[in-house]
Amino acid sequence: MQYNVFDFVITVSQSLKNEQTVYYQLNYFNQNNQLVFSNQHRYSELKKFHEALETLKITLPSFPGSYWWKSVNSDPDLIEERKKLLDQYFRNLTYSKIVRDSLIFKNFILSAQKEAEKRILKEQKEKIKQTDGFVNQKQKKLKTTKYQTPATNPVNLPPTPENVKERSQSLEHKPITFEKDNTKKLQSPILNFGGSKIFRGILSNVAKQ
Repeated sequence: MQYNVFDFVITVSQSLKNEQTVYYQLNYFNQNNQLVFSNQHRYSELKKFHEALETLKITLPSFPGSYWWKSVNSDPDLIEERKKLLDQYFRNLTYSKIVRDSLIFKNFILSAQKEAEKRILKEQKEKIKQTDGFVNQKQKKLKTTKYQTPATNPVNLPPTPENVKERSQSLEHKPITFEKDNTKKLQSPILNFGGSKIFRGILSNVAKQ
C-alpha cells in the first residue's frame, strides 16, 4: 500500500534547554508509525508555522499561547506544560487533510527534514574528527616511545671458535732462540768507577790476583 510521503503524524517528545533557549523535539512519523526523522524547534518557529496555517481560513487546533507577564523558559513546569500542549496541537493538526495537502505543511516538513539531515551529517563529521584525532594522538605517542635496540658492544660478544683459536695461538709459548754472530767479537763494556773509565776485563784480572 502506497502512502503520501507528506502524510505524517507529528509528536513532541521532549524539551531541551540550551542556556536561555528552549527547543522542542518534534518526531515525524509516517502512516505506518515508523520514525522518519526528528528535529528541534523553538517555540517562536512553531508559532510562525501556525500563523502561516491560519491563512488557509480553516479551523485549526488551539495553539499554546505565551505569557506577557512571565517567562516560560525560566520555569521548568511551564516548559513541561507547553511541551504537552504542543504535542496535543500537532497530533490534532495532522488529522486535517487540507493541512496535510497544503504547501505550508509540506514546506514545513521538508525544511525540518533538511535541518535534521544537516545535524546528522555534522554529528558524523564530529565523530570522524574525534576518531582521527584519537588515532593521530596514538600514532604520535607511538613515535615518541619508539626506540631502536642499541647494538651489542662487540667486546661483550661471546668469543667465536675462530677467536678462541687465534687467542690460543697468540698465547702459545714460543722459545726465544739466540743466533750466534761469528762476525763480531764480544767486547767488554766500559764501566765508570769513581769517575774513571775502566774495562771489565781489568777488574776480573785484579780479582784473580
